[in-house]
Order: sequence, then C-alpha cells, then structure tokens
Amino acid sequence: MLEVVAAKDDEPAYWEELGKVQVELGSLGDAYYAYTRAHELDRTNAQVLANLTQLALLSGDIDVAEKQARQLELISADAPAVKLAHGYAALRRQNLDEADRQADALLRSLPFEPGAKLLKARILLARGKHEEAASLLEKQLVVRPDDAGSLKALMALHERYENWPGVASAASRVAQLDPKDVDAGLAAVDARLRSKDIAGALRAAQPFLKPDAPGEQVDSVLWLWAEHWRSPEALAAARQFSRAAGPQQRLAYAGYFNEVGSPQDAIDLAGGRPILPISLANSSANAIIADSLAIGGRTAEAKQMLDTILKLEPDHVYALRARINLEIRAGRAIAAISDAQRLVSVLPKSARDRLLLARAYAAAGDSRQLDRTLWNAFHEIPANRDLYEALRAHVAKSDGPDAAEAVDEEYRHQQDAELVREFI
Repeated sequence: MLEVVAAKDDEPAYWEELGKVQVELGSLGDAYYAYTRAHELDRTNAQVLANLTQLALLSGDIDVAEKQARQLELISADAPAVKLAHGYAALRRQNLDEADRQADALLRSLPFEPGAKLLKARILLARGKHEEAASLLEKQLVVRPDDAGSLKALMALHERYENWPGVASAASRVAQLDPKDVDAGLAAVDARLRSKDIAGALRAAQPFLKPDAPGEQVDSVLWLWAEHWRSPEALAAARQFSRAAGPQQRLAYAGYFNEVGSPQDAIDLAGGRPILPISLANSSANAIIADSLAIGGRTAEAKQMLDTILKLEPDHVYALRARINLEIRAGRAIAAISDAQRLVSVLPKSARDRLLLARAYAAAGDSRQLDRTLWNAFHEIPANRDLYEALRAHVAKSDGPDAAEAVDEEYRHQQDAELVREFI
C-alpha cells in the first residue's frame, strides 16, 4: 500500500486505504497522517473525517476531536463520531448533563455501539457510580462478548477498586480475544496471584511458558511468581517448566532461581560451570552463572566474570543486575549505584530496575537520593502498583501516616488517569 501511495500520492482513496491498514497494524499515528492526507485531498468524505475524529479521541486529544467533529457535523450531522466527540468534550468540562445527553442520543440510535457505552460508563464514574458503570459494561459484554474496548475498560475499573478476581476474569477474556495482547495475559496472571488463585494463575501463565515462547515473556511471568508466589510449590513448578525450555527461556528460569535463592538450580540450568573464554555469544549464560556464584559466596570469581562481560557489553542487563546485587552484598554501595544508574538508563520504564536503584541508595545510607529515586519512579511510571507500594512503605517509615495517606491519594489520581484512557 505504501508503494501505491508513493506512486500516486494525490489519490485520496489510496490514502484512506493506507489509513485502514495502519489502524489494523496498531500504528495510530501513521493512520492519522494517512487519513489527514485523504481529508486534504477530499474534504467531502465524511467517513475519513469521522475516522480522524475517533483517532483524536483515542489519542486523548479532545480539543482536536471536538474541532473535527464540528467540521464533520457540517457534512454529516448524524455521524456517531459527532456525538461521541461532543460527549467527551462535555465530560472533560465536567458538564455531565450535556455529556449524558450526547451519550443517550447516540445510544438511542445505536444501543450497543462500543464507543457510546464507554462514554456512558465514564459519565457514571464521574458521578461516583462505579458499580453502575461496571454493570453497564457487563451487560454490554453479554450482547457483544467480543467488545475488547469494554473488556479493557472493565478490567481497568476492577483494578482501580482492587477487585482482583474481576481483573483476572476480564484480562483472561481480552487475552482470549487477542492472544498477541501480552499485557492482558500478564495482568490475568498477576490478578490470579493477588487473589491467591494459584491454579488459575498457572493456567493463565501457560501461553507464556510454552517451549517456543519468547524469553522475555517467560521472565515476566517468573518475576510475578517471585513477587507474589514464593513457595516450594512455585519452585517445583518452575523446575518442571524449565525442563522443556529453550536456550533463552533457560536463562529466564535460571535468573528466577537466583532471585528466589536457589542458585544451584540456576547453575545446573545455565550449564553447570563458567563457559570460557567469555564472549558475546555466551555472555548471558555466564552472567547468570556469575550471579549464582556470588549468591553462593564465590564473590571474587563472580566479580571477575561480570567485569569481563560488562567490558564486552556495558549495557548487558543480566550482568548489570548481578553485579549490582553483588556490590550491595559486598558493601560496595557506591559502585552499585553507578551500575544501577546505567541499568535504569538502559531500561527507563522498568519498575523492577528503579527499585534496584533505590536498594543501592538505601545500602549507601543515602536517604535523600533514595527518596528522590522512589518519587521519580512513581511519577515517571505512573499507576504502577509495585512502585506505589515501595514508595508508600518508605514514606510511612520516614514521614509518618499522614504523608503515606498523601501518597495513597496521588496514586488514586494516577489510577483514575489511566482509567480514563481505557474509557475512550
């Protein structure tokens, strides 16, 4: 399609088709550009303008959506996108009665239109009626069980109010509708673990632990296990799954074994002994082995291995994590801080590694930087429960219960902001 457009870039129909393709691929920014070009070439095409309005809503740009809705109204006053955009604009201005009027008008003509249902549910939330909002979405899903938007909104709503069985159910259904939605699948695993449904968590984890699953997905599941299911049963399950694992998966399992204090399992899985000479090809396995050796007390040997790996590849994530933990245990907190800062620069959106940097500052006794690190992570990766819980515990200890309540309040605001994004 790109070649067709390049060959004849003054044909609006080609740009419109390209926009459709980009939407299907999830490239909404590219889709918006394609539809914009189609609109520039043919300003009478109401469907293109409706698509632009909906894409602006999806991106959260209510002002642009409202502006486009006014243009659309001139050529197609009854287009659903007109009422949808005006409804969200009224909602943003807290004019709930006007938002309701727009949503109800849309629902009268299209009673099960997903966008209208999400708008109506969002209005109910704004009125403080979260149970009615959940009920509305659940009824929509009886009629339209494939409505992924309503499912994701329901999942976010249940998470906001810590209804973990509800989160697990909605997330599982999203993952069934779209097996490529890794975030939904992992959310189902997390929610099952939080609600102590271990059997359900194992079922939800199965797609991510298949022998051909990407190593990073295996790592994500095992990190959830390490956080929420530390038990002999978890260790036994990991051993069983690891027997059928491929090379990259084995590294993820070995990293998990180190994390939960079973380094011999990690060494056995990674090859039993250091692989010499150390090279880029074997650096990941050696990083895991070095971490195991360090946990077992062979600090000097482990440090030498990790230093060699990081000379070859300074941003090696496994090696950085292992050396940070080694340095913390060895009382070399300043070196740990330096490595942890580098790790965060490599993975800036990793809550796990922000917390590791915080541990390094705590080991150094630097309460000011510990405080700053936790607050920065809390603001830069909003609505992350692990960061919230770590910050809250720190603030409660250092500043008392009133300060902890302020963290609670800010976290609720972050959740609400994330919730709003799922209701468009």
